[in-house]
Amino acid sequence: MTTVTLLRPPAATASNAGITARATARTTHLAVAAAVVSVPPIVLLHLDAPARLSAATTTISDYVIQTPWGEPLFGLTTGALAVAGVAMARGLAGATAVKAMLAGWSLALVLAAVFPTNPPGTPGTASSTIHLIAGAAIFALLPIVGLAVWRRTRSATSRTWPGRALPITTAISGALSTALIVNRVPGLFGLDQLSLPPGLLQRAAGAVVIALTMVIALAGLPLRTQRR
Repeated sequence: MTTVTLLRPPAATASNAGITARATARTTHLAVAAAVVSVPPIVLLHLDAPARLSAATTTISDYVIQTPWGEPLFGLTTGALAVAGVAMARGLAGATAVKAMLAGWSLALVLAAVFPTNPPGTPGTASSTIHLIAGAAIFALLPIVGLAVWRRTRSATSRTWPGRALPITTAISGALSTALIVNRVPGLFGLDQLSLPPGLLQRAAGAVVIALTMVIALAGLPLRTQRR
C-alpha cells in the first residue's frame, strides 16, 4: 500500500466534513433569517388593525380576518416560520421523530394561514375547525421539539449561549402554550373561557415561539457536523 493511498481517506474525510460544515451553516442561517423575516408582517398586521380591536382580548386570528391585508400579512409570517421549520428538519442529523414534528409544525403553520377562523359571533365552519387544530399544533409541537433538541445537545452546547437559552426558552414556551390551550378548552364546549386574557396570552406565546425557533436553530443545527 502506497503513501498516497494511506493519505487519501483522511483527505476525503476532511473534505466531506468541510462541505457538511458549510451546508450546516447555510441551513442555520436560513432558519434564523426566516424566523427574523416572520416578525415585520405580524407587526404591520397589528399596526394596520382597526382601532376598535383590543390586543388584550382579541386573538390574532380575529385580527387577521378583520384587518385589511390581514390574511396576506399573516400568511407571510406563517410562511416564513414554515421555511424555518423545514430548514431545521433538513439540518438536524438523525432524530427522525424531531424531524417529523418539525415537518408537522411547518404544515400546521401553512394550514393556519390557508384556513382562516370564522368571524366572531358566527357558527364555526370546517375552515375554522382546521384553523383551531392547526393553531394548537403550532403552539404545542415546538416546545416538545425544543425539549428533544436540548436533551440531544446539552452536553455539547451547555457552555454556549444558545445551549443555555434553549431550556429556558423551551420552558417559557411550554408554559405559555399550555396556558393558551387550557384557556381555550372551555370555549370548545360552550363554556366561558378562563380569566386569562386570550389576546395577550396568544401574543406572548407567539413571540416566544419565534424566539424558540431561532434558539433551536442556533443550538441544534451546528451539532450536525459532530454527529456525522
